[in-house]
Amino acid sequence: MAITRLLVSIFLLCTCTVSAQAFSFGQDIDQDIHNAAQHYQVSEAMLRGLVKMEDGWYGKRSPTGALGVGQFTQKTWNWLAQSRRGKMLGMRLITPSNRGTKSDPRRHHRTNTYATALLARWHLEQFALRGIKPTDEHLYLAHNIGLEGLHRALLGRANAEDIRNMRRNGMRKGMSVVQFLAYQGQRYRLHKHIANNRIHLNEQNYAWVSPKSAVQNQAIFGVEPQGTPLVWVEPK
Repeated sequence: MAITRLLVSIFLLCTCTVSAQAFSFGQDIDQDIHNAAQHYQVSEAMLRGLVKMEDGWYGKRSPTGALGVGQFTQKTWNWLAQSRRGKMLGMRLITPSNRGTKSDPRRHHRTNTYATALLARWHLEQFALRGIKPTDEHLYLAHNIGLEGLHRALLGRANAEDIRNMRRNGMRKGMSVVQFLAYQGQRYRLHKHIANNRIHLNEQNYAWVSPKSAVQNQAIFGVEPQGTPLVWVEPK
């Protein structure tokens, strides 16, 4: 049957990259993630997946200007740094003189890792107030597109600015908001499983497929590998 804008999460076992070596961010960051998760009482597995998905622990800077282990933008970092808990953590403000330089406070791995866990803790508190289910996927999406953007998207009220933000953060051509949330959630789950050594796959094992068709609004299907069930893990 012809379908359009079909999101297919295909894990191709024949193209898996299998490794006997456990995944690691490096001893220091691994320890920072463990300590930060305990300090802010968030799931360590969730936090490892988030850091893996953000892909910034080795110094990458995103096209949006996000930097560091948790890939913080200047706006989010400075907002968190001025909060009571941000000040207690010792977060320094990003200024015109240090932004993007070696002195950019986002480059401090430990502080950035703890700030990532702190933001996740704040999101969990906000989820409780707003009736958002506290899943790992929702925590990642709140980090990725913002709490307000996620909340509006879940309510079916995403605005034009939300859509632009989604396009800057992984939305593919032809995706609806619902499909974007599902797609990012699937990507996050894969990274979380890799980061926690549950599976050894590369990111080529899923795809966004947009076959041409006149049929609209088809269901979203996820195809998972046989014998490697994905485990839904929620923060404790």
